[in-house]
Amino acid sequence: MKSIVRVALILLALIGMGAAEASQSAPASTKLSRRQAANLINTACTSEEHRELAQYFRQEAQRKRKKEQYYREVAATYRLHPPRVDAYRNGSTADLYSRLAEEVWNESLADDRMAQLQEQFANGLAKTSVNSQQ
Repeated sequence: MKSIVRVALILLALIGMGAAEASQSAPASTKLSRRQAANLINTACTSEEHRELAQYFRQEAQRKRKKEQYYREVAATYRLHPPRVDAYRNGSTADLYSRLAEEVWNESLADDRMAQLQEQFANGLAKTSVNSQQ
């Protein structure tokens, strides 16, 4: 039992180190705040603005996938070691975190779809501006 927990912790550490290396090697880009993104959603009219929004939604989807992974890990931990309070509750803590993980997963899928739509808007605007110049 202890060896399973140790293996899981080692895997988490390796995944974390890999994610840290990947984030350091990624090029620095301007990151939009939620308020800036909300404003840009209402006012975007150029291809570049739609591409910025697509990048924002991709980052949000990635952030939510990390959150979903965390919730799944917590649920797995609670399945291995349920707290005493679960004995007199109507639902288990592991099930709660599993539901949270599922909700966040659905949100990340929606953000991925929004990023695709913004890319399509950007490409559509680029095509129409090329067609109007001809």
